[in-house]
Amino acid sequence: MNQFTYEQELGNHLVCSDLLSSCWAYNRKVNEETPQVVNLGLLPQTVRYKRFDAQDSRGLAVIAFSSCISIDLHDLDLKHFDFLSTNSNPSFSINNLAIQLFHSLLAQLSQEKIDTTKPLIITGHSLGGSVASLFTIWLLNNSYKKIEYRKTKYPICLTFGSPLLGNEGLQKAISARPSLDSCFVHVVLKHDPVPGLFLLPHNTIDSVSNSTSQYKSFGLYLFCSESGVACFSEPEFVLEILGIFSSQNRPFGDYGLVLEGLKGKAIVKGTRLAGFDNDPLCTGITLQLQAIGIHDMQTQLQNNVMIRRIETKQKEFFERKAYQVGLDESLKKMKTEMAYMEWYKKTTRTRGGYYDTYKSSTRNRDETVSKAKLVKYQRSLTKCWANAVYEAKRTDGKSFPFRLLMAGNNYRRMVEPLDIAEYYKGYKQGQKDYWAGGRSEHYILLEKWLNEMQSTPSQRTKSCSFNEDSCFWAHVEEALMLVKMLSNEESSPENEELFRKLNKFEEYFMGSIDKHIVDPEIFLEGSSFKLWWSLYSDKKGDSYKSPLANYMRARSYEALL
Repeated sequence: MNQFTYEQELGNHLVCSDLLSSCWAYNRKVNEETPQVVNLGLLPQTVRYKRFDAQDSRGLAVIAFSSCISIDLHDLDLKHFDFLSTNSNPSFSINNLAIQLFHSLLAQLSQEKIDTTKPLIITGHSLGGSVASLFTIWLLNNSYKKIEYRKTKYPICLTFGSPLLGNEGLQKAISARPSLDSCFVHVVLKHDPVPGLFLLPHNTIDSVSNSTSQYKSFGLYLFCSESGVACFSEPEFVLEILGIFSSQNRPFGDYGLVLEGLKGKAIVKGTRLAGFDNDPLCTGITLQLQAIGIHDMQTQLQNNVMIRRIETKQKEFFERKAYQVGLDESLKKMKTEMAYMEWYKKTTRTRGGYYDTYKSSTRNRDETVSKAKLVKYQRSLTKCWANAVYEAKRTDGKSFPFRLLMAGNNYRRMVEPLDIAEYYKGYKQGQKDYWAGGRSEHYILLEKWLNEMQSTPSQRTKSCSFNEDSCFWAHVEEALMLVKMLSNEESSPENEELFRKLNKFEEYFMGSIDKHIVDPEIFLEGSSFKLWWSLYSDKKGDSYKSPLANYMRARSYEALL
């Protein structure tokens, strides 16, 4: 498939299927069954929904919402959507009435039984579509969060003539989660003013293209006219087309009739490509804009400028997709290599643990072979992730899907301790301070991007299988060097400074214990940490009291082993 056909063919496929027409019919049913509501001005202030369950083997369920309109943004009472916040994108705003209407239905919606292994369509017209979008976001976090990936059928949210829902913060939060962003399809009919209602100013085409509207789009937009369809997901161009559509102030048709009439026309559109000698991507964009009548609503210069901008953005999009596909292929290989490293780690419990076994000399042929294979996989993994981070660095990590970022940080926690072990083998020659002289940039960036993605660290209630801090053993090595530098003159200025630094290590260590973010194998006999404690406790004496001393003397760690 050529690059330009991706969104065009997707749009044609949607129109040719019965999906859109069926969902529109469900929306009509809900609207017809919704009683007349009290208006404030021209705007109804209530919304209703109804569930439809198909009586077939698929088990399809459709939840459709009725409609209404409002234009205020609202950034309060968003507790049900706090999970969208991250350190890099801490706040977002949602349309005031949409969030109020969603909250008014939440108690009822939360009682709906959702089977995540069966298909589910959530749909709505006008502001009912906004509420449908909010329900989809809420549902994905509550019902689809902890499920078996292979059996999951994620919901589809289909809106018709729905106004923009929130600001750039919301758009960034959703687009940063590909599995969430891909759930949304927004159908917009030519000349329908509602989807572009919140774009300000929107009285002329030129002003729309340079709009500073607070509202931004997310998901896939399917623009329809009686002559064809166009499909775009790039927010910048979605806003531009919405502005053009809403600037005409003309009557628009019925969604159901237009969609029904497009079923045959969408197939014919694909046969028109043979008559074009232009670049395929440019041709595809031109065909899409012609199909929805944009060419007739702008000057030739405006059309050419718009096509060039869309072409540039589309090329960037396909480059990102190709990069992520390549990364997915690499990830499959890396899973095998990571599995071996996890197996190796399990075999080291009788030899002081993963870190110290790697750090020490091998004792027999089997250990030599196992370690050689470990080193081979370590280098392969490091090469793959270093290259991936280098590519993502150009976008400050934004091209890393969350699942890949999690995989990268699992790799960091598994492999970086081995780099630390290699680094401190040279401590006799003065090698120290791993953070300043030995830490690879790709570890730093993986950790930084993860911290930015997570608004708050996950709270553990039991110990983990890897040290959460991949530099834990560097802290231990530095503490070992400090304790070996202590002289017998306890009151010397040099010793006081060394003890001050060692007290900081105690605080770091006990903080890690309290948070359950250390691997219990650090307490195995023969580990570098146990060696440090032996030397340190000798220097401090039996009378020394501290949280760490109490913890170690009470052997509280044995419950973890």
